Amino acid sequence: MKVAIIETVHFQYGLTQSELFEEHHKYFFVTQEMYDKMHEYNSALCDGKFHVISGLDEEYDKVIHICKEENIDVLLLSPIFEGFKGALKIAENLTCQKVITIHNLNFWLNARFRTLKYYKERKLKQKIVTNFDYIAVEDFMFNYIRNNDIELFKKYKFLYIPFTIFHKRDGKKFHKENDCLKVVLTGSIHKERRRYEDVIEAIHFFAEKQANITFSFAGRPLEEYGKWVVSELDKANKIHPRIAEYFPIEGLITPDMFLKEMETSDLVLSTSTTEFKALGTTEFIGKTKPTAAIHDMMSFELPGLLPAHLIVPENLKGSVFNYAGADELKEILQNLLDKPELLKDWKEQAAINSTYFTAAEIRKNLPFF
Repeated sequence: MKVAIIETVHFQYGLTQSELFEEHHKYFFVTQEMYDKMHEYNSALCDGKFHVISGLDEEYDKVIHICKEENIDVLLLSPIFEGFKGALKIAENLTCQKVITIHNLNFWLNARFRTLKYYKERKLKQKIVTNFDYIAVEDFMFNYIRNNDIELFKKYKFLYIPFTIFHKRDGKKFHKENDCLKVVLTGSIHKERRRYEDVIEAIHFFAEKQANITFSFAGRPLEEYGKWVVSELDKANKIHPRIAEYFPIEGLITPDMFLKEMETSDLVLSTSTTEFKALGTTEFIGKTKPTAAIHDMMSFELPGLLPAHLIVPENLKGSVFNYAGADELKEILQNLLDKPELLKDWKEQAAINSTYFTAAEIRKNLPFF
């Protein structure tokens, strides 16, 4: 099979698609930045012919020409936020099977428009979608659409492809040095993406109890909201030293800093918001837009907690659970402190669930194999 992969935004997703089609002939169309990052991150998955392009609008004719010349069987377009005219030209001029990956469903299908320019862009995006055979989405979105939006599920052919593939890791670089229950919160501390009021209440609760628990904020604090969160964590640390740790507001954050927090943690805690307003359109987390927390749970074989408004993905049931508000969060964490065997069970199930995200498992539900 000959596969063309267009990647201009997320180098990780280009690598995911490359791995899904390993042992097939691959042709990559990437920007120079994506070329550099893909090779730096995992050169082993860069096993194909690379064509560097400046953008889809600028070089769509190059993509079309090469795809036709090579008789491409499948074309995969990763998420894009520009280059729509070029994307449509490519879709209209190629007869192979075509897959467009969408991480912001409303942005593509129901985008708001305030001017004639954005109205035209909305129509253009919708036309692009109709010229692709499949829409690839992540776990959250796929299951939500399939179970709760039957009309949309029937209108388009949806495929489930995760953002990253699970790889069994050989040993750890960092190791936990105590028996403290460590809860990690990944992602930048940003008001529009994540809200921490319930977590802060829980941290103060456990600080007053001098509980054997610590909360690690593995993401940079941003703007005034991030500073406020850090100030609350400092207050808790004065009551119970090191109950909360966080990345610096300024300065270097290295991959090893993140890796250390993940490898020494017991549980991933998501504080994702219900809505995310960007690109002029409101997205609903877990419905029309995914959340990155599940990738951290999967990649590091960790159990997790999600806010009640997020549906637990099918592949993570038994190791990921919901909580509704500060009181329930405190109750769940206290239960884990009181019953270490419960955390052990969750971790064992998390290790099993992670195997559902391997390339071999994902291929089972794709029509190309």
